[in-house]
Amino acid sequence: MKKDREKIIIAYLKDIPLETIYERHVLSFCDGQRKPSKTILMHKYQYLLHVIITRCKQSDEGHCYLNTQFYRDSIFYDHYNDMLLNLCYMGVIDIGGYVVGKHSTTITLLKWSIDYMTSHNVKFIKWAKVEAERRKKYEHVEATPFTRKYMESLTCLRLTRKEDALVYIDETIKDKQSHSYQYHRSCIEDFNEGDIRIYKIDEQGRVYHALTSLPRSLREYFNIKFELDISNSHPLLLNHYLLKYYHIPFKFIREANAQYHYDVECTCKLLKNNGIDIPKDIVEYIINTQRGTFYDDFVSVFGDMERSEVKKRVFSQVFYSHITDRYVSKFCKAFIERYPSVWAVIRSMKLRTDDKLPLTMMRAESLLFRLILKECWSRGYRVVNLHDALVVFDVEANEHVTIDELTAIVEHVYHRFGLFPTVKAEIGG
Repeated sequence: MKKDREKIIIAYLKDIPLETIYERHVLSFCDGQRKPSKTILMHKYQYLLHVIITRCKQSDEGHCYLNTQFYRDSIFYDHYNDMLLNLCYMGVIDIGGYVVGKHSTTITLLKWSIDYMTSHNVKFIKWAKVEAERRKKYEHVEATPFTRKYMESLTCLRLTRKEDALVYIDETIKDKQSHSYQYHRSCIEDFNEGDIRIYKIDEQGRVYHALTSLPRSLREYFNIKFELDISNSHPLLLNHYLLKYYHIPFKFIREANAQYHYDVECTCKLLKNNGIDIPKDIVEYIINTQRGTFYDDFVSVFGDMERSEVKKRVFSQVFYSHITDRYVSKFCKAFIERYPSVWAVIRSMKLRTDDKLPLTMMRAESLLFRLILKECWSRGYRVVNLHDALVVFDVEANEHVTIDELTAIVEHVYHRFGLFPTVKAEIGG
């Protein structure tokens, strides 16, 4: 007897073909760029429309809220924002504002004819399971000694220059109907000191709250004394695994840093003299990530792109790529050409861990910062973290804290794991 195939009921629009939506997407967002796979993108549109239709139909208000971070990172990836805008331009949906900490983007489905069909598409079934798993795990943050101490610091957050922030937003974002404008305004107008809390802690231990969703350009309008940021944090974390993979004792990296100040040739010679003969690009990678200059080589290669975009592309397509991906992007190719031996280690790790390398690195980062936070709290300081950055509030408890003292704490914790970070300080507004 043949085993029953899994199936899913998919909602769709009867009077607008997916082909038309795809063609408009290419016209609007792929000018001079490589076109996305037609089949993949049409599947994404079909599932996104299904999500919007079903959510809106289930809502008493006739609209739904979509969590941008979840759908962008877990299902639709880089296409997500463009897909929403395209549907908005075509009059399929209307996009409302945000309320930070309460709800995400408001989506209203406009008047279109709707129907339903049964589908055996494995992608749709997989995405539905991903959504169900997220709903199951999205629970109230449990009160623990860690979360209680975290909240003691987090509740020190204050919006100290509200009017200046609103003026800045009005002057710098010209399109007053855009997502960006609405979101920036919401971050300021809806900020409520009485509702400061941890929204969630994910499986990797990353903590989410009002600051993690706050655009970087708006932080200076809050009572932040300074921030300490780890340069190229995730690429640096890979060093921990490279040292293990090549059996490089931590003491030699410490010695090379102290004596030769990140000189590649001298470090290679030191290792070789101690019976450790490894590829030169491994040493170059370790040194460049320790210096905080990992992305500089790629910025020079792709000089026609903004630095932030180069960092995003290299990071996502090297560390977040799947081992089964058939298409190797130009960013990944540039990395392989620059660091072939490092890529071999990354590939071997992905093969062993079922493409969960990014999650492994996030967990490692969370562990490091929990140790850093606990040390700071033990000294009475009011600090929180933004994943790979330490945020120090301008409050009485932090009156005597110095950048040098906190930098030393960060470096000490990282050194315990064989890592030498470059810590950059950014003074608050």
